[in-house]
Amino acid sequence: MKWAAPACGFVLLAGAALADDSPPPVSDEFVRLFSSYCLKAFPDDQALHKLAESDRLEALTQAQVKTMLHKENGVGWVVGGVSARYVLTVEEPPFHTCALRRASEQPLDGTPLMAAAKSFVEAGGHKLLPPVGHARPMNQGVISNSLILQELDEKDQPLPQAYMYFVVSYPATPHDDGSMSKPFYEIRFVRQLFRQQT
Repeated sequence: MKWAAPACGFVLLAGAALADDSPPPVSDEFVRLFSSYCLKAFPDDQALHKLAESDRLEALTQAQVKTMLHKENGVGWVVGGVSARYVLTVEEPPFHTCALRRASEQPLDGTPLMAAAKSFVEAGGHKLLPPVGHARPMNQGVISNSLILQELDEKDQPLPQAYMYFVVSYPATPHDDGSMSKPFYEIRFVRQLFRQQT
């Protein structure tokens, strides 16, 4: 499976300059699902697995997980939402990561997801630094744009945890019959623990 650009007062577009028209925001469903799995359950893997089982999520095969994570140390599920089909993945340490992604025909504004993360960390007495943007060209015309929000503790010291919003643009590619596929975007929000806290 192949398939995150914009938020916090500015719009980051995959493979393009700033757009004149702001993209629509991610759905309430996206925010709700990310909050349920990656904020409330994660990083307790056992709790997340139980929630996935309770919600009867379809587990990904190991090959599908490797396609998503580009490595084998993780698990994943398909989440059948009302407005979209999502994929939930959990990467094992040393980069303990919970990510929710979906495909989209257009870039989406990640402000609602970032607001949910901000509320979550502030409830624990922490804060998030303003987002830092990165753009990275990849193979075959794919471009990954990201916004990274570092978490700080109550003394404003950086914690080994961050939230990341990605918009990855995939260009049109030729089919065997000569026709072209439609370009699309992978929209992804991530909560990542860089290392285990002692």
